[in-house]
This record gives sequence, C-alpha cells and structure tokens, in this order.
Amino acid sequence: MASKEQLRKVALYCDEYSSNLDKRQSLTSSFEEKYENCTNCKHYTKEGKCDLNLIDKVLTSMSMDQEFKS
Repeated sequence: MASKEQLRKVALYCDEYSSNLDKRQSLTSSFEEKYENCTNCKHYTKEGKCDLNLIDKVLTSMSMDQEFKS
C-alpha cells in the first residue's frame, strides 16, 4: 500500500491522472483534496487501488529515475 506522500507523487507523474473533482468542488475542498493525488483521480477505486494498475508502475519508474540520477 502506497503512503499518502507516494500517492501525491504518483499523481504528479502519472500520464493517466484525471481529477474526479469539478471546479466548484475544488473551491470548497480541503487543502489535501485540492492538489493532484491518486485519491481524487477518476481511476482510483473505493478499494484504494488504481483501476488501471498504474501506482506500482509509476512508483517503480520514479525509483529507477532516482537511481539513474544518483
């Protein structure tokens, strides 16, 4: 299970991220909900998973990028 911080980073790097919040909702949403996060993506399920199965793939890709830069 990915942490909240990982879910935020995944949303930033995921090409398939699509917010499920409309503009009116985002004005009244909490600070955490206003920013890209897997939990407010239309592909994130009630079970806490990406229905496109991309969370682990994006995390792995991010990890490999960090290793390459080191």
